[in-house]
Amino acid sequence: MSSDPVTRPPAASSVCPLPGVPLTWWRTRLPEALDPAAQKRLRAELRAAPALPLPGWEAAIQADATAAIGVAIPVLAAGLAYPNCLDRALSPVLLCAVLGDPTCRDLLVHALGRRARRRADLDALRLAHRWCRRGHEGSSSIIVPGR
Repeated sequence: MSSDPVTRPPAASSVCPLPGVPLTWWRTRLPEALDPAAQKRLRAELRAAPALPLPGWEAAIQADATAAIGVAIPVLAAGLAYPNCLDRALSPVLLCAVLGDPTCRDLLVHALGRRARRRADLDALRLAHRWCRRGHEGSSSIIVPGR
């Protein structure tokens, strides 16, 4: 087992086996680890968390991808640093990305890439690459000539 803090997918279980605070999973958990039980736990945590004072928050925590993006972008743009704001803003994006929304996946990759650059965080970079690969699953293996 490696010392990589990005969690490996756990063995199947009837309860959500992911440790830690669900609102941090966007920056700590592999896409494969977010099974239906984990998604349910994340939804419950979002409903229990203090609402962000942004339009669309209620729709975002209900996994509305457009609303999730609408909540996350102003937080990312402003660089708000008060506790848990970024985690609360990106958790609905994570939920939508897990459910297959490609725009939320791309925003998550962007946020992880920013985190990796600002903090010299290789774990965040690895996680961003895993999300990128998840987006290319099932894609064609045709390579553009000259590349």
